[in-house]
Amino acid sequence: MVKKTKKTATKAIPIPQTQQPKGKPAAQKKLSIKSAVVAFAVFSAVIIIWQWNRPSDTALTTPTGVQTETSAAVATAPGVETATSEAIAPAAGMSTAAGAWPAKSADGAAGTGLIIAAVRVTPTQPVATDPITAVASLTGGDAAGITFTYQWKRNDQFIPEATTNVLKDTTLKRRDRISVVATAFRDGVAGPPVESQIVVISSLPPTLEMKILTPQVLLGQPFEIQLTGAAPDGDRVVYSLVSPFVEGMTIDGNTGKIIWTPQRVLKGKLLFGASVADIDGNKATKVFELDMGIAQGPGGP
Repeated sequence: MVKKTKKTATKAIPIPQTQQPKGKPAAQKKLSIKSAVVAFAVFSAVIIIWQWNRPSDTALTTPTGVQTETSAAVATAPGVETATSEAIAPAAGMSTAAGAWPAKSADGAAGTGLIIAAVRVTPTQPVATDPITAVASLTGGDAAGITFTYQWKRNDQFIPEATTNVLKDTTLKRRDRISVVATAFRDGVAGPPVESQIVVISSLPPTLEMKILTPQVLLGQPFEIQLTGAAPDGDRVVYSLVSPFVEGMTIDGNTGKIIWTPQRVLKGKLLFGASVADIDGNKATKVFELDMGIAQGPGGP
């Protein structure tokens, strides 16, 4: 008898799988982003520091003590004129060689010897009737072909008709302030204009005359002389005695009356000096002569 073997089916038992804790992959991802940010920040800082310390491509190294040109204005000492690159326009009444001011910069004129060093005016104390002369001198260089124009000013106003180097036939009065502006020209190119110093017009000196009031000179008796002076501007004048002096002679400074009492007999001509001055100090001086035909006064020998 055949014995049947009972087969028992083997049941597969599933192997439990190990489960990872929830949330760990997210933490790793967050850590990676943070590391990237830190690395980027460090890299950026290095780049910035490098750029900061790196010399600019446009920077120019200037040796010590060497000044570089800038567009700032240059300070000029008082009384010193500087050339500019702007065209110089003439003032009202200013005459030029070409009839119109050339559109040429002073910088262009500097290289052609058109720079005026000074303008001298003579006389330095003119009176109203004096001709006043101006002479311009250049700083140097080739003066061939250079001409000058002149424009006179009275009390800071241009005199339209006064355009030569001599001021004359122009009405002037005491205390007028006179100057002249000179400009150098060559081939239609003008240099920078330069103004002279100012001179002040003085009044004409007063006149002085003598009139004898006592008909005869008497020994021991007052002898009177009247000086007459007048200032052209009608100002008050003052009188005084000057050399040669005469013993015993006096003068009233306000009236010009002289009183002299001779104490001894003098022969020949008697000379004495007198002057008259106005309020500006203009003075006229003369030496007068007296005929010493002295007669004996009362009680004389």
